[in-house]
Formats: sequence, structure tokens, C-alpha cells
Amino acid sequence: MAIPNYQDILDLLKNGLTIEAREKILELREAALRLQEENLSLKEKLKQSQGDCDLGNQMLFEKGAYWLRTPTEDGTNLLGPYCQVCRDRDKKTVRLHLTNAPGGGWYCAVCRNQF
Repeated sequence: MAIPNYQDILDLLKNGLTIEAREKILELREAALRLQEENLSLKEKLKQSQGDCDLGNQMLFEKGAYWLRTPTEDGTNLLGPYCQVCRDRDKKTVRLHLTNAPGGGWYCAVCRNQF
């Protein structure tokens, strides 16, 4: 759907076609609302993408899992581990749980993988 042109609306008003001009103004308002909604949606996606990127820069892959590097006064602290499958596939940061299985290991409650 084409967005009504301002000049077209003026021409309709000059020719006394006020009903048609009002219709074009309503179309223009609807188009503006659609653009505003799309803009908000794109801003939210960009914000999420930037957050994922920032977190990705702090993630360290080691010993088959991801670890979150957090700066401390005396160096860097590693938090985790986080699931490698969930992080690589879905960009989700999912903490792993210790298993009670013989030999130990880690378990992801989301993708159900064991590490």
C-alpha cells in the first residue's frame, strides 16, 4: 500500500474534495502507525542483538562448556558452566547442572544434553 503524498492531499483540498482528502489523511495516519510499530520492533531486535554480542564477548569456551568472564579486583572470575549446544544453536545462556551419575558431569535442563 502506497503512502499518500502530502501534495495529493493539498490538491484534493484545493479542489474541494474534503471527503477524499480526509480518507487520504486517515491512510497517512495508518501508514505512520505501521511505520512506528515496525520501528519499535526493529529497535527491540537491535537491542537484543547488541546484548547477545556484548555477552558473547564475555563468554569463554573451555572444557566443553561456556564460562562467563566477570572482572574482579584481583583479576577475572569465571562463572558457569553454560551449555555449549544452547549457546551455539539458540544464542541462549543456559546454566548447566551437576549430575548425580557415576563419574559426575554436567546436564542441561533445556536441551537435555549431558557433558
